[in-house]
Amino acid sequence: MKFDGVGESFGALVRTARENRQWTQADLAKRLGPLLGREVNPLAITRTEAGKRPVPLDEVAALAHLLNLELDPLLNPPRVHGTAGDLHERAEKLRDEINRGHQQEVELMAVYASVSQQLRRVRTAKDELERELQAIERAIKDADG
Repeated sequence: MKFDGVGESFGALVRTARENRQWTQADLAKRLGPLLGREVNPLAITRTEAGKRPVPLDEVAALAHLLNLELDPLLNPPRVHGTAGDLHERAEKLRDEINRGHQQEVELMAVYASVSQQLRRVRTAKDELERELQAIERAIKDADG
């Protein structure tokens, strides 16, 4: 079994998980430091994500814990068998599935953006109503008192 590219694959996993959390490399370094009991330079994260540095095992474990990474596929990739034609066909089907997933993701992101905007409007209206109610309740208290 070859392990060529495992560092780049691990780096890509780290980058994707970090970006999905909307963390900067500095954010990740700050969160990682306490788990390791030492300061982590954001440049180490940059180099890790690029597959340009060997990552100590304790750091791999801490990153996996912090980012909820599944490491088994890196170390035990699925075995692929079949003729070249079968493999090409399967690869094409996977590309199609990935493209459909991407399209669904884009559609859901648009829905999310729309819903988020509506939620902001509802919250703003609710906040305005609460302020008006508080003003009225103060006026009632003053009138009664």
